[in-house]
Amino acid sequence: MEFKSLLIGEETVKKYLSPEDVIACVEETWKWYGEGKVVMPNKITTDMSSLGVAGWFNSMPAYIGPMDVAGIKLVGGYDGNKALGLPYIKANVLITDSRTGMLRALISGDYINDMRTGAQPAIMAKMLAAKTDVVTVIGTGLMGYTSLLCMSKVLDIKEVRVCDISDEAKEAFMARFPNAPWKFVNCKNNEEGCRGADVIITVTNANANLVEEPWLKEGSLVMTMGSFRETSFDVVRKADKIAVDQVGQSLHRGNVKELAEMGEITADSFDIIIPDVLAGKAKARTSDKERIYAQIIGTGMLDVALGGLLLKKIADAGEEMPWVDLSK
Repeated sequence: MEFKSLLIGEETVKKYLSPEDVIACVEETWKWYGEGKVVMPNKITTDMSSLGVAGWFNSMPAYIGPMDVAGIKLVGGYDGNKALGLPYIKANVLITDSRTGMLRALISGDYINDMRTGAQPAIMAKMLAAKTDVVTVIGTGLMGYTSLLCMSKVLDIKEVRVCDISDEAKEAFMARFPNAPWKFVNCKNNEEGCRGADVIITVTNANANLVEEPWLKEGSLVMTMGSFRETSFDVVRKADKIAVDQVGQSLHRGNVKELAEMGEITADSFDIIIPDVLAGKAKARTSDKERIYAQIIGTGMLDVALGGLLLKKIADAGEEMPWVDLSK
């Protein structure tokens, strides 16, 4: 019996998955997770630095019941990639047959990783923001770009404030949106960007207080996406509500990790769990005056679901892909 294992590169992924496709798939997968239709263990990090390899990778398995799609995302950071002309973050997605374990596809996961990362704050802002007139982006790298790109698909934005430690990075970021329907503001510092903003998103590698609590207006939404601390503790402590995309991983990674280690944050501290809201089990914002803090960790089920969607779109189009038969 011939068994085709497809090999799918970046250009094919981009061809079949639009930002709108990614946003819709991420939202639906979150909903399924809230309904108990997804199996997803917590991610496991393999840090190779202790044995002299300057890199790490996360293993993120999942099974998406409604799609009957099983697989795993492998994504990591590799210090030597820059010298090779490669991105620091490299992702791959493996999709297997859920009944036999045979490999259905090996997919380059960079575009999927970048776009699903951007889709998350777009959906969360749509659900949690009281207003979206003024959006502040702190961190103008690739993930900052995909976040604003996806937010532009679902939010009515009038002004985007741009904050970064590099003036060149800010200029390059704004140039990526040549026909933007909003006004860009190149901010001198983070305080200027945050005061009066409706939505603030941090997308950085920093471990610092990029956002301070006194800068936040009534009804504001702050979303953090970095792996480390990106706000002062009081942004979290004094928030009217705390939102997360997934409980288990949120205690051990990202902006609230230190507060959890100090015992100030527990699983019961999270007022809004986005998949539960989408599943109709809970409410999100209940007042335009609430200041909401949201931590976005990112989960492998999203990449696996997008891998499954990609395979369906390719099959529906009838396009032949490179393949090998690993059963022989």
